[in-house]
Amino acid sequence: MALLINHESKSLKERLSELIRKSEELKFLVGYFYFSGFNEISDAIEKNTDLQKINILVGLEVDEINNNIIEIGTKYENKSDKEIKQIIIESLRKSFVSENCDTKEFYEQAKLFLKLYKESKLQIRKTRQPNHSKLYLFKLRDNTPDTIAITGSSNFTKPGLSGQNELNVELREEFYLKELENYFNVQWNDSINFNDDETKKEIINVVENHSPVKTISPFEAYIYVLYLYYHFNFVEESRDIQLENFLIQKNYKPFNYQLDAVYQACKMLEVHNGVILADVVGLGKSIIACLIAKKLRARGIVIAPPGLIGDVKLKTSGWAKYLNDFELYDWEIFSLGKLEDALTRVKAELFDVVIIDEAHRFRNESTESYAYLQSICRGKKVILLTATPFNNEPSDVFAYLKLFTIPKKSTLTLNGDLESLFKALEGRFMLLTKILKKKDDNSRVAYYLLFPNEKQIDEQKVRNEIKFLSQHIKRIIEPVIIRRNRLDLQ
Repeated sequence: MALLINHESKSLKERLSELIRKSEELKFLVGYFYFSGFNEISDAIEKNTDLQKINILVGLEVDEINNNIIEIGTKYENKSDKEIKQIIIESLRKSFVSENCDTKEFYEQAKLFLKLYKESKLQIRKTRQPNHSKLYLFKLRDNTPDTIAITGSSNFTKPGLSGQNELNVELREEFYLKELENYFNVQWNDSINFNDDETKKEIINVVENHSPVKTISPFEAYIYVLYLYYHFNFVEESRDIQLENFLIQKNYKPFNYQLDAVYQACKMLEVHNGVILADVVGLGKSIIACLIAKKLRARGIVIAPPGLIGDVKLKTSGWAKYLNDFELYDWEIFSLGKLEDALTRVKAELFDVVIIDEAHRFRNESTESYAYLQSICRGKKVILLTATPFNNEPSDVFAYLKLFTIPKKSTLTLNGDLESLFKALEGRFMLLTKILKKKDDNSRVAYYLLFPNEKQIDEQKVRNEIKFLSQHIKRIIEPVIIRRNRLDLQ
């Protein structure tokens, strides 16, 4: 028996790699199956051309933060094998939405995983009962003894194999090896198999078509870039003279930046059913919204704070004046406090467009007002007006998007699953903010989950990560947001 201790000069990863290169068969029983752990030993696996079989038995649930490939645990009790498999396949599909999967490292891991899985060299099963054991069995070529076991505290993760202090033992004694292998085989034979033809086909489909492994030809990429450029960024050469003349007739100056926004917004509404007008204060978001409504030639409603509705009778101020000036006579205005009335009206009459002024007031999904608003917007084209589109949390932005896009079938992501993407972003954001707000054991655990190779909390690194998340969210909503400041216009 030999002790294996992770420290700066030596790690379990090194010993596993040595043994893998000499093995013809591997049997791993692990609490968690992580891609980060698979990557730690992938080089040794790839170089061992004589390796015939890798049996991985998973006992518990995978944490979404650390590049998971299989997410499974006690929440699947009392479900049939088929139901569990479907839950896992859906979980696998969701895991690929995470930004952690959008890396070259993940791409290489997934390719090797897929190759071994297709060739049936890699077999994956799930214990029927939760199991937190860590057991690594190696059947060696031309070696005495022909089997070696390692057991201890290290999970099949990057931190467990090389990034944190762990204590494991290497066993060569025949008595221990016989008992351990028998224990593995009993668990293996009474487990859920993920290598049957039907499940295998589904998992391969998920990896090949819903992950960075999916191949895209240069021509497809070229066409997609052209589509994005011309569909969203190219301003029509021929101005709508009638719209410009209408503005002049109504004593409004036809600013080019406002007309440009109208053309761009109409294209966004055509594809995504929604647009966020987020120009800074004073650039005329209300005018742009009315121009869009005029160009769409559709009936709609405006939802605004009481102070912005204006004089409904005289039509000399606020939205009452705008609707009158732009001849949107069949449009109606509702106060933020009258959303229940607005919903009743929408159900009774045909409205195609909803304009929401000061939309940032509706970033909390848990309120009754938001529920009413979401029902009002269902099936409509939605124009959101706000000068502060980026608030405190990813969930705030997601609340905007859910007013006009179906979270599971969104046009804003390639796979359509906007909900899983924002769930991952929100989870990461909450951990980051927890680290900055508190200096306790929980914050240190949160920091370690996010930065497993870091020993001390680096607040600047946390702030940089929050900034990166913000930039990522901006890229997500770019196809539906129009935001300019005065410097942009100059």
